[in-house]
Amino acid sequence: MSEASGPPPADTPAPDTRAPGTPGLSRASLVAGSGLLVLGISASVFLVVTARMVGPVAFTGVAVLWTLVYTVGIGVFLPFEQELSRAASVRLARGEGAGALLRLSALVALGVLAALVVLVVAAMLVPAVRDPLLDGSWAYAAGLLVAVAGLGLQYLQRGSFSATGDFVGYGAQQGVEGVVRTVACLVLAAAGVDDPRAYVAVLALSPHVSVVALAGRLRRTTGTAGGPAHWHELRGRFGWLLVATLGSQALANLAAPAVRVLSSPREVEAAGNFLSALTIARIPLLLFAAVQAALLPRLVRAREAGDRREFGQQLRVVLAATAAVGLAGVLGVAVLGPWVLRLLFGPAFGLPRSDLVLLALSAGVLMLGLALQSAVVALDDHRGSALAWVAGVAVFLAVLVVPAPVLLRVELALVVGSVAVVALLGTAVRRHLADLAVSGRRN
Repeated sequence: MSEASGPPPADTPAPDTRAPGTPGLSRASLVAGSGLLVLGISASVFLVVTARMVGPVAFTGVAVLWTLVYTVGIGVFLPFEQELSRAASVRLARGEGAGALLRLSALVALGVLAALVVLVVAAMLVPAVRDPLLDGSWAYAAGLLVAVAGLGLQYLQRGSFSATGDFVGYGAQQGVEGVVRTVACLVLAAAGVDDPRAYVAVLALSPHVSVVALAGRLRRTTGTAGGPAHWHELRGRFGWLLVATLGSQALANLAAPAVRVLSSPREVEAAGNFLSALTIARIPLLLFAAVQAALLPRLVRAREAGDRREFGQQLRVVLAATAAVGLAGVLGVAVLGPWVLRLLFGPAFGLPRSDLVLLALSAGVLMLGLALQSAVVALDDHRGSALAWVAGVAVFLAVLVVPAPVLLRVELALVVGSVAVVALLGTAVRRHLADLAVSGRRN
């Protein structure tokens, strides 16, 4: 389970307006982090309610669809947010409007979405792909495309909010989606609806509602159209950003589809059980999302000031806190995991304690990887970040061929793949900090 797209882009640090009583966090970081936290909690609520209402077998299809939505949606469209934010910030700093740039970004995103439509339709014509990934249903295929389109609109809107420093709008958009999704699925459950397609509709439409709700605020912040927009304004680091986000989302989200594909027909509920367990194991990620929202701007400021000591100190604090949260998650799952799983998802869902512990361990290592990614991005090494996540996915896929039970294979693949990412990103951070120290001595 991963839909946390991260904090405002590193190229646009949040304004340093401190909230009373919170000397280490800016108001912007608090607002953005709060919206992200609401969105993350709503993801858990949605998955729990859906699983209880539709049962383990039907939930398998929803679980796989969920992971595809966020792997593709975040992986493909988060770079639009980051590059639009950077390019629009440049225009606004010159006193120009960003409307034309937003329209150009929307046209490019529309072209990407059209390509995704072709790919999904082609997938629906191949039973070996259609049945395990889209439950053999055109309704699920439509849900995937509508949801991904909504995420694309969200990221364009967030890019504009970030460029103008409107982090109230940024956080509010995420919060609105979370509230709408939570309320809608609870209403369906209260009405006794057990058709999984109804919950797929909630998943697909919630992003669109949040975009419409914040549309008026977007018009007030983007200003005039400005001069004609050109692709070279956007392309910057777009390629490396695309590779990095697709890689990170693939490693975080493709475990459930892997279980579905590798399981036998008699184990049709395996992916649903797996995602329910992963939801429990990744609860600490909800806490990390809010921490990450505050991390990037402070690291960027330290890098721009050439302050290696401050950069290293901030990163060490976050890594220590992340490791502590991850360890607490592993211990909590080891003691209470099976009980919490049955309590939240119902008696039909279950996974051995050893599986839950491995999933919690993978979540802890993944959090360390995300923290290190923030540092690498702040150090302006998008290439290093991208290559680390690609290597992590390659390791994940390689471990899947190891002869072992399906769940154990996937769990080990998650752990080893995440460890590979942490090792590579950690090496990149050390290298750049050494360069920063040399640069500081020369200056």
